[in-house]
Amino acid sequence: MLYLMEKSGIYPIEDETALEPDKKYIGVYTYEAAGALGDKFGLHSGLLKRTLSNDSIRFESYDRLDMLCIAVVDLAVMKLDVPIMHLFIRENAFFIVCEDRKFVSRILKQISAYDKLEVSFGRLLFHLFDKLLEDDNSYLDKFEEKVMALEKKIIDDKRNKNYVNNIIGYRKKLVLLKRYYEQVSVVFKYIDLNENKLFDHQSLKLLRILSGKVDRLYNNVLSLIEYVAQIREAYQAEVDINLNTTMKLFTVITTIFFPLSLIAGWYGMNFNMPEYQSLYGYPMVIILSAGVIVASVIYFKRNHWF
Repeated sequence: MLYLMEKSGIYPIEDETALEPDKKYIGVYTYEAAGALGDKFGLHSGLLKRTLSNDSIRFESYDRLDMLCIAVVDLAVMKLDVPIMHLFIRENAFFIVCEDRKFVSRILKQISAYDKLEVSFGRLLFHLFDKLLEDDNSYLDKFEEKVMALEKKIIDDKRNKNYVNNIIGYRKKLVLLKRYYEQVSVVFKYIDLNENKLFDHQSLKLLRILSGKVDRLYNNVLSLIEYVAQIREAYQAEVDINLNTTMKLFTVITTIFFPLSLIAGWYGMNFNMPEYQSLYGYPMVIILSAGVIVASVIYFKRNHWF
């Protein structure tokens, strides 16, 4: 789909063959259709093919051409394999290659309907990034609430439920977000250099605002990663405490019954002991065993072993 960009707005073009050299155009195409459109926008076919085959988030600057590759991240899913959007910007052409053309078309309509300032390629780039990042603050706030809820569960749960999978899942999502914001931040730094002078002062000012937003999102993710790490350490400490308590209980039980084992071993020897002839020998052994148990329990209770 081809659009004509004028100061008053952005308008779709039916006939894509009649292009005027002094006009500015925006092309939105899928990856299947993009390969044959390089000449129309003054892009070398080899450069276009090589660029479209690389899905890493980046910014590249050539002679009178800026190229961006950005990820269309769905925060609700947060998977490694995310849709990619390639942007090629020249003085008179803005070439967008993506799978979801409806997403870009909605943004173009939004610019024409609500943006009262002069339309430019820089403002189009601003609106694209603004749309991609509009829900990120809300998502991170909700994510932080989930982490806080997990922390409360770990503290309140006396059954020592296994929360390792939850913690690892949260950390994995945060690491993906960290990498994403880190790459986007680098892209904004290169855009701000404006080596090919393709963006006006007002557009650069708006893009710097978004760059600051990305930096804040990146710092928020770093804080959440540290928070999750602290929760993991607290959970591990709780597990260790419970394990130590269990081992202490077994130690107390073993210590209590060790004297009884000694008594049983002593009187289990195959000798004719004097106690065997006594009428009170057996009751005395019972009383001695019970006394050892009671004395041991009192001792350990006073020393707060259980």
